[in-house]
Amino acid sequence: MPVVIARNWFLVTLAAIASSGCSGVLESSKPPREVYLLQPPAVSSQSTTGASRVNLVLSVSAVPGLDSDRILVLGPDARLNPVVNAHWADHMPEVITSITRRFLSATGRFATVQQGALARPGDWLLQLELQAFYGVQDSTAEVTSVLLQWEGLLQCNDHRHGLRWQEKITVRGSSLSSLVAAHQRALDTALQQLPASIEQACPGGTAHAG
Repeated sequence: MPVVIARNWFLVTLAAIASSGCSGVLESSKPPREVYLLQPPAVSSQSTTGASRVNLVLSVSAVPGLDSDRILVLGPDARLNPVVNAHWADHMPEVITSITRRFLSATGRFATVQQGALARPGDWLLQLELQAFYGVQDSTAEVTSVLLQWEGLLQCNDHRHGLRWQEKITVRGSSLSSLVAAHQRALDTALQQLPASIEQACPGGTAHAG
């Protein structure tokens, strides 16, 4: 069930049911597809300290329902609704992989950061599962916040460490751009905590010549 962004707020509407005689709807009658781009946050000076210089392999997955390129809103009845005609640039696991890889590369903490499912001996492996990344609707059908939640497993120096993040960011306004901006702030906050969490789990790192 799509979510329509109204002038005053976000309203959930019923999808129109097309009759069999209306299968040839003109393309021009459809609203334009809107694609929104998320970006890596700026790298702070704190993120660049204590560089480990090992190779990091990154893997990102998503729970069922989030492996989509649609911008989503969770209703109070636990229904996950797409915002009408609003899309991310790719499916969410690919978006998060690209942004996280670029951000961690920019910190200078690692020799390389590459996407993959397996790490070579001496390399580190970070596996992230995206468990929430959507707008949250209250009982009055208003989207008041964006929730981001993921769990991670970091494998380094022959040890495994569990990582977990949750961010809930207030939506500042009633437009689609306000909802997208809240997604960006939630992602920025979570990613900016990631280098310190990695350093705490695997302090110092090891030199790697590969």
